Amino acid sequence: MPRRKARTSITIPQNLLTELDIKAREAGRTRSDLVCEAVSSYFASEEERLLAEGYIEMAEESHRNSKDNCGRWPEW
Repeated sequence: MPRRKARTSITIPQNLLTELDIKAREAGRTRSDLVCEAVSSYFASEEERLLAEGYIEMAEESHRNSKDNCGRWPEW
């Protein structure tokens, strides 16, 4: 099933628009294609960053909780 598309208007610096047009022409793609890919990539990397932060936080909490009441590591 094709994805539904919507038209939008954004404002970006002229030098960025020029670079976008050059890259799109070199790749044989549209400006919209490259912008969609860039936004999708940003969202994916942001999600990865948040997941990594969550894992680190969970590991630190697990580390704190695994110490016994005397502040020593348990002897497993």
